[in-house]
Amino acid sequence: MITNFKLPAFIAFSAVWFAAWGQAVGEVFLLRNGGQVEGELLNPQETPRRQYVINLGEGMRITLAAAEVEKVLRSKPEEAEYNRIYPTYSDTAEAQWALAEWCRERRLNVQRERHLRRVVELDPDHVAARHALGYSQVDGRWVTREEIMLERGYVRYKGQWRLPQEVQLLEEQQKLAAAQQEWFLKLKRWRAWLGGDRHAQAEENIRSINDPMAVKALAMGLRDEEDPHLRTLYIAALGNIDDVDAARALAIAAIADPEEELRQTCLDYLEGKKRPEVVAYFVGKLKDKDNVVVNRAALGLARMKDPSAIPALINALVTTHTFKLVRPGGDNAMSASFGSGGTGLSMGGGPRFVRRQISNQAVLDALVAITGCNFHFDKAAWKNWYAAQKKPPTSLDARRD
Repeated sequence: MITNFKLPAFIAFSAVWFAAWGQAVGEVFLLRNGGQVEGELLNPQETPRRQYVINLGEGMRITLAAAEVEKVLRSKPEEAEYNRIYPTYSDTAEAQWALAEWCRERRLNVQRERHLRRVVELDPDHVAARHALGYSQVDGRWVTREEIMLERGYVRYKGQWRLPQEVQLLEEQQKLAAAQQEWFLKLKRWRAWLGGDRHAQAEENIRSINDPMAVKALAMGLRDEEDPHLRTLYIAALGNIDDVDAARALAIAAIADPEEELRQTCLDYLEGKKRPEVVAYFVGKLKDKDNVVVNRAALGLARMKDPSAIPALINALVTTHTFKLVRPGGDNAMSASFGSGGTGLSMGGGPRFVRRQISNQAVLDALVAITGCNFHFDKAAWKNWYAAQKKPPTSLDARRD
C-alpha cells in the first residue's frame, strides 16, 4: 500500500490495486514526507544503503533513494501470509468467520476483529462472532459490556469502570495527595535554609503555616526531626491549623516527644480546643503497658478537663506493669529497683521479670482537676461517687392534705 506518496499515475494506481489484493507485502517503508509504501525489499544486502528497490507485486517495482525513507518496519511472516490469502476468501458470513478464526490461531488480533465485524454486518445474529466481539444478548438485543455499563451510569476511568461519584472522589484524593506532596517539598526547602542567610525567613514561613494540606508533612516532620527547635516550629504550625488531623498529631507528640517542654507545648495548643478525638486518644493510652505513657496520657486529660474521661481515669488510678530485672553484678547477681511490693516471674534460666502495681499520681491529679473531688487512690470510693453523680434526683412524694 502506498499513501501520501507521489508516484506516476499508472504506478500509483497499480500499487494501490495490488495492496488491496495483498500480494508480496513484506515490509512497510515509512517516508520522510509522511507517506508509506508496502512491498518486498529486493536489495536487502546493499551496504552502504543508497536506495530501496521495492517489489509491489504483479511485476511492479519502484526505487526510492535512501534519503527518502525514514524507517523500515519488518512484517511478521503471519502478516505476509495473511496478505497473501485473504483475497481468496469470499465476502460471506461463513467465509469471513473462517478467516477470523485463521487470524485468531495466528494471533493477528487487528485483522481478526476486522473480519468479525464484517461477519456481523453480513449476519447480525451470528452468535459466535457477536460473543467474540464482546456482545451479549440482553432483552432481545445485542449489546457490548461497554454499552451496558454506560446505560447503568458508569464511566470509563483509567482503564476501569467507575461511577461518576467514585471518579470525583478519586480525583479529589489525587488533588489532596498532590497538595500534600507540595508541602513536603516546601518544608524540605525551608529546612535547608535554616542555619544560612535565609534562616529567619525559613522560621517565619514554618511558623505561619495554616493550610490543612500541610498537616501530613508537619506531623511526619514532628515525628522524625531530631532538632528540638525545629520540632517547636512544627508544633506552632500545627497549632495554627483548626483540623482534627493537626490536633491528633499534637496529641501523639504530647505522649511521644522526648522533650518535656515540647510535650507541654503541645498540650498548651490542645487545651483550648474541644476535640473528642484527642480525649479518646489519651483515654486509650491509659491502658498502655508503659507506666510512663499512662501518666503522660493523664496529664493530657487533666488539661482537656473532659468529664467523659472520668471512668477510664478511675480504672487507671492503680495499674499493673511488668519489669525486667537487671543484673548489676553479672549472671550470678540479680536485683530490681523495687521494694517487696512486686511479684517475681522466672522463665527457666532466662531473664526474670517482676510485676508491680503502681499508683499513678498524674491520674489522680487529672481526676481532681476534672471533678474537684479527691478520694486519693481509693478506686471503690471514686466509683461510688461517680455512680452517685449519675443517679437521677429522688422524686418528691406528693401527698393529699
